[in-house]
This record gives sequence, structure tokens and C-alpha cells, in this order.
Amino acid sequence: MMFFTKIRAGALQFVLFIGTIIVLLLFGFILMNHGNALLDKRSETLVDLIQEANSGLRTSFDNPMRSGQRTTLVANTYGIHTTVSKDHWGLIEKRKVVSEKGKLRFEKLALVGHQAEERPALYIKDANRPLVVAGSAKIVGDAYLPERGIKMGNIGGYGYTRPQLVYGNSYRSQGELPSIHQEANQQLQQFTGTYQNFKGNRINLRGDTDVKNSFANETLLIEDNDVELGNVSLSGNIIIRATNEIRVTSASRLRDVILIAPRIVIGDGVKGSFQAISSERIMVGTNCQLEYPTILAVQGDPSKTTAINGQRNPAISIGRGSTVSGSVLYLDNKELEGLPLFMTVDEGATVVGEIYCEQSLELRGSVYGSIITDSFVAFENGNTYLNHLFNGEIDASLLPKEFSGLVYGNKQINSVIKWMY
Repeated sequence: MMFFTKIRAGALQFVLFIGTIIVLLLFGFILMNHGNALLDKRSETLVDLIQEANSGLRTSFDNPMRSGQRTTLVANTYGIHTTVSKDHWGLIEKRKVVSEKGKLRFEKLALVGHQAEERPALYIKDANRPLVVAGSAKIVGDAYLPERGIKMGNIGGYGYTRPQLVYGNSYRSQGELPSIHQEANQQLQQFTGTYQNFKGNRINLRGDTDVKNSFANETLLIEDNDVELGNVSLSGNIIIRATNEIRVTSASRLRDVILIAPRIVIGDGVKGSFQAISSERIMVGTNCQLEYPTILAVQGDPSKTTAINGQRNPAISIGRGSTVSGSVLYLDNKELEGLPLFMTVDEGATVVGEIYCEQSLELRGSVYGSIITDSFVAFENGNTYLNHLFNGEIDASLLPKEFSGLVYGNKQINSVIKWMY
């Protein structure tokens, strides 16, 4: 005999509900696995894009590029297309690399320069006179010296105090300095010319201004006759230009910006990193910390073929206790009458990087890196001592190996100075 049990409708609905939940869970599990597979594939492609961008940037170092030029590299085996373009940010070369595959895209911006395996401590032009060292002067590293060499001297009763004249190898220098790269020189001349029309969006500078501008955006411009950078924070793709003078105070916070003015005054205790470009004078106060890759550059007026300097006014001065990490440039090849044109690094001041000076350099402080200069000068007790290095220190061994600077002579771009944002 068979017995039939009547199943309530509610129980049947519950079974169908549970079955539906199970189906949805299985479907969701399948979608999740598929999504994870797509995500893994996308992540792998992004990693390939990043690696290809890095490789493309390194490859571009081997091929000279013109400013504004864009180069497309051969697509790799994964179908990734990479392009590299060249431009400048101030005096530093900027390269943009873009890698693409389908709808995926990766972009990097970098400031690039030259990283030397070994930098000479000193290159001084051969002007048919020897270099004289006095006091506690010290040269550590290879030195390119005039044919008449280097000798000990005496200034104000302070003779040379060390057992060696050069702590490194000595080579013969030439009658001309190694030239700064043509494009950097052109950039400097354009920035210091009578008129330069920069492209970008103009903004007003007000108290407590805080502006960060990515290098992927259009340049922001701040322009006036005189500009004082007080309690402001400016970083990134920003140019500050004055027709007369820019003053930077210790209350300011500047990062990667460009300052352009005939006269630039950097007050005591300023911290930051920027490019300061001037046609007349740059003064750095005491106890400043200007971080890498700072550039201080003065381009003398090329229309004046002779100069009469009746006062001891340096084109660039770096005050006591200040540190500048980067490049310091003074380009001015005038013939002189009267006192020499010069730049000065005060006692207790330090430059970590490179100095390039087409006139005389008064070095009382320290340079951890290299110097290329026309000559030295020392002012002591009212007297002027030409081609004398008095108490200054040059030590190429203390320059960090990672340092990448501007390009000189026949050298090429070969390293990243800084990744931009």
C-alpha cells in the first residue's frame, strides 16, 4: 500500500529559494574568478607598461633628441607602443615617456642629466699663469691645471699648510673652458633676455597662498615688477617672474618652481629647492638649505663686451652656513677693466654638486663636487689676489655617486635627476 504525503506550498517555495541562492552564489563565484583573471591580466599589463616606460626612457638616452621632438619606439613583443618626448624645465632637460596598450596607458615625467663615474675636482682655464694656493686650501681629486701648474703662496702671513698641493692626479687644461650644453645655454639666454613670453595661466599671489601644480597640467605664472615670497607654499609647474627683483623669505615653502628676475635675494634661513635665474645678481643669505636639484644661474649681459667693476659686488654670493645642493652657474665672458667680475662662496658655506664660472671664483667655503672656472680670486685686507685659492676646499670624493647634473662638453644625458609629478 502506498502512502502519499501532501507537501505544503511554503516548503516548495523554500526549496526553490534555496536553489536560486545556490545558483546565484555559483554564478557570482564564476564572475569573481573571471574578474580576478581579468584583474590579474590588467595588473600584468600595467607592470609591462611600467617596465617598458623605464626601458624606453633609458633607450632614449642613446639617441640625441631636439627640444620639442617626439620619438616613437618600436613596439615590443607584447604590443606595447612607447613614445618619448623632450622639453626643458628651466635649464634642466625634461623627458616624458608614454607606454600604451589598447586602452591602458602609463605616463612618466623625469628631469634628466649627466651622471659621471668620476668627476674632476677642478678645471681651471690656462691663462698663462699658475694657480696659487694659500692658507688651508685643499684640492681632493683630479685637477686640470694651467701649463704653469700650481704653487704655494702667502696671503697676509698665511702660507700653504698642507704637505701636498693636489690630492689626486694633475692634467693639463686648455685655454678655453669645457662648454655648457648648447640647449641649456640657450635656455639661460632666453630666460634672461629682455622679453620672454611664457605660455600658461596667470594667477595672483596673495598672503597664505598654497598652490601645487602637476607637471601634467599647464604652467602657472606669477608676474609682477617686484615679488616677495613670504608666507606662501608653491610647488610644481609654476614660474615666478619679476621685471625688477624677487625676494624669498624663510616663511616661504618652494619646491621645483622657477624664479626669474634681474635680481634675486634669498633671505637668511630659506629652505626649499628651485631654479633661480638672473641677468644681474643672486644673493643667498646665511644658514639656507637649498636642496637638490637647486640651480642658481646668472647670465651676464652679452651686449656689453667690456666691463668696469669698481666695487667688490659678486654676481652670485652664498652666505655663511648655507648649503646649496645642485648647480651654480655664472656665464659672462666679458673682458675686464678694474676689479674682476666674480662669484663668492663664503666661509662656512657649502656647495654639494658643481660650480661653473666664466669669471673669477672667490672660494672661502667648501665644494663637495667639481669646479670649472676661469680663475680664482681672493680679497684680503684691502688687496686683490688674482688666481689665488685661499682657505677654500674642493673635494670631489664627497660628492654622492647618485648626483646627476648638467651636461658639459661632449657628454650625454644618461640618468634621471628627479621623477616629476
